[in-house]
Amino acid sequence: MAWRRLDDVPEGEAAVGWLYGVARRVLANEFRGGRRRRGLLARLRWIDPDPDETPETVVVRREQDGEVVAALGRLRPQDQELLLLALWEQVPHSEIAAMLGCSTQAVTQRLYRATRRAAKEYERLEHGHTVTEATQQGGGEQP
Repeated sequence: MAWRRLDDVPEGEAAVGWLYGVARRVLANEFRGGRRRRGLLARLRWIDPDPDETPETVVVRREQDGEVVAALGRLRPQDQELLLLALWEQVPHSEIAAMLGCSTQAVTQRLYRATRRAAKEYERLEHGHTVTEATQQGGGEQP
C-alpha cells in the first residue's frame, strides 16, 4: 500500500518507521476482514437450512425480523446511521469517527447508547406497546 503514497514517504531513517506503520495498518485491516469472514462462516454454520420448513416458522421469523426493523425505525436518524454502519456494514469505529468528525472513543460511546436504545425499543415492541404508548412512556430517549 505504500506505493500508492510514494510522495508521502519521509526521507532518510523516518521512512522505515513510516513503512512499518503502513504495514501494521494493512495487516490490521486484513486481520479484521478475516475475523469478520470467520464470524460470518460461524453464523452460517448455525443456520439449519430446513427444506421442510413450515409456513409457521417462516411467519415467526419474518415477524421477528420485522420487529427488529421496526425498533430500528423508531430510533433517531443518528442512531440508525451509527448502528447500520457499525453492525450491518461492519465499518471500523476509526472510520466511523473520521466520517462523523469525532474520536473513536466517542463512536464507541454513541454506539453503546444507540444499542441500548434499540434494545429498549425492541422490548417495547415485543411487549405489544404501540408507538403512541412508547412515546407516552418516555420513548425516544435522548442522550
